[in-house]
Amino acid sequence: MFNQTIVRVSIRYGVFGGIVSFALVALLYLIGYNPFGEIGRISYLPIPVFIFLAIRYFKKFNEGELNFGKGFRVGLATSFYIALCAAMLVFVFIYLVGPEIMNQHVVEMKRLLEETREEQVKLLGQKVYDEGISALDNITPSMLAADDFVRRIFAGLVFSLVAAVYFRK
Repeated sequence: MFNQTIVRVSIRYGVFGGIVSFALVALLYLIGYNPFGEIGRISYLPIPVFIFLAIRYFKKFNEGELNFGKGFRVGLATSFYIALCAAMLVFVFIYLVGPEIMNQHVVEMKRLLEETREEQVKLLGQKVYDEGISALDNITPSMLAADDFVRRIFAGLVFSLVAAVYFRK
């Protein structure tokens, strides 16, 4: 059940992919964009690249015949390490930069919600919309890092499925 080769390959490619993803977050902040807003999705681009590289490496050097299950496990483990590494670095980054990055994100999200107010109220209702606006004031760095982690895991899950189908025998 536990395959050390899958773990080693996943850690190698996952940590490097997480560092590249975080570097894109830091670059976006240094350029002057909100790295957690809409433009911050650029930092998700390394996820499929490193998942494909990890599965390709695993198939080439460890197993000649790769089935869907092993390919999916390699991809999912790689996406886990990418998400974990990037989320930890984002958490530390938020604390090092200070509260202005959180404030910038909250202001942008409130502006986005105000622009789409009518659609949001129709879809969710006024009460849920007001709770969402008030919840933005209570965002902490750990909540932002956890959100980043979950989003990266979900993106990695999707790309792991695609890569496992592509590399299966």
